[in-house]
Amino acid sequence: MYSEIKNRFATSDIEEKRDSLAKVVVERHRLFDLIAMLGREYDYVTLSAITCADWIEDGHLALSYMLTRADRKHVMMVQCMIARDEPHIESLSASFKQAQIMERELHEMYGIDFVGNDNLVELSLENWIHTPPLRREFDTLEFVENHLTFREGRDDNMDVKKEMKRLRALKKAQKEAAKKAKELKEAESKEVKSQLKEESTDVK
Repeated sequence: MYSEIKNRFATSDIEEKRDSLAKVVVERHRLFDLIAMLGREYDYVTLSAITCADWIEDGHLALSYMLTRADRKHVMMVQCMIARDEPHIESLSASFKQAQIMERELHEMYGIDFVGNDNLVELSLENWIHTPPLRREFDTLEFVENHLTFREGRDDNMDVKKEMKRLRALKKAQKEAAKKAKELKEAESKEVKSQLKEESTDVK
């Protein structure tokens, strides 16, 4: 299979990462031909995931399509590069329905336009107008400082170590108080029994 991929798709970038996983990198215009061949001739029929890595230094995004064989024993990672300044590629949703939601997430997080996917609407970010948050130029700390307001007294603003120490001390105090209350109750019960016994003796 690997030699055929090398010959038909003019790539030598094939790596067996382990017995159950291999990776092949192809030119973007050959990506879907390779995916189709793997499904048709080698039974890689399930699209398990689409992932992205931002190679900002090289000016491109690395898209990886994880294809699983029907017997579930092997995964082929098919990777291609797309330009960061024009991040678009054809959608795979016509061949794999599950690609639609995967592409939708990558569109939101990396700003990639999947041509042919008509459902690239917000998934988890509401009214987001900033740099896609998984692009490496996105500054999380700067965004938090500029756009979020911290409110005093919220549990998530507490010093975790101090709060855990306080809770442990409170739990210990409650346990000791319960122990003392139990001892006091037992002592009172013994005293009542003793008085009843004395009264019974006096009557006799």
